[in-house]
Amino acid sequence: MLRQRIAAVALGGILLQGLAVPAASTEADCREVVNGDGSIVTICENEPGGPGDDDGGGDPGGGEGQTTCHRQGEAIPCTTEFGSWNNRCYVRAADPQPPKDSSYWEGNTEGIILECTPYECAINGIDCASTSYEWAPSPPSGPAISPEELARRAVAAMNLDMGEIGSTPPSSVNGESMGQLGLPIWLWVANRQENTVGPIERSASDGGLTVSARGELDRTEWVISRNGQALATVTCRGADAAGTPYDGRDSTLPSPTCGFPASYNVHPGDLTVSAMAYWTVTWEGGGQTGTINVPPQPASTAIRIGETQTILN
Repeated sequence: MLRQRIAAVALGGILLQGLAVPAASTEADCREVVNGDGSIVTICENEPGGPGDDDGGGDPGGGEGQTTCHRQGEAIPCTTEFGSWNNRCYVRAADPQPPKDSSYWEGNTEGIILECTPYECAINGIDCASTSYEWAPSPPSGPAISPEELARRAVAAMNLDMGEIGSTPPSSVNGESMGQLGLPIWLWVANRQENTVGPIERSASDGGLTVSARGELDRTEWVISRNGQALATVTCRGADAAGTPYDGRDSTLPSPTCGFPASYNVHPGDLTVSAMAYWTVTWEGGGQTGTINVPPQPASTAIRIGETQTILN
């Protein structure tokens, strides 16, 4: 028979010890996922051997490893004979199900009653007084998509890019533009859109969960080179990262935000201007927050620098 206990009381004390430790605190490849009953579980993939094994042993065959969950910083089995770990207890459908007039149903006529067994009891394979019962709209299910995975979908929808390079002198790729030796070189993002200069926001949803992400251009790194050899480098950060388009002012004045000073413009000839955009992306959703590492976005163009010739009659 089902033991008559109040779930709210049983879930206090010992069950509260089952709070998840963030995946970043482990060396395994861990992520948090939302189960069908709304619970959150920390899943670690490809963790060779260790507590995830049913027999507690290692993985001498060098296979793909075991899936493990975490409790108080230690890896534990995700499933036992008492059900699946949901960051509070091991949960499974109560068998038999209590009658519909039981208080466990909380007045509901649909759904299922779950049995919630504390970690210590499940690991030792024993029934204990703190096992509780609670109503859920559906049976426990396998892990669904995690908030971080949705965040990565949102980032993919941003199409983050370095953008087109603006410079003085203008690109010589499709023309005969030539800059003068000894003048400042201005650098900027020419096609200024939300996915090239930011900020940009996107969201992604799945299974009733929505995650929002925000991308900001952190910095641009510029290199002038000849034949693959760097001649000068500069980094433009924060509000200066996108640079300032040249507006026809005195050409001896340096860019107010991003570029090379005149003292760097000492190499005549055909040069390559390479740029790399570094983005910072933060996200929130599903009661979690985090950051996404975005690979730097590259771009390049060519400029031509010449010397001014004075002709004497």
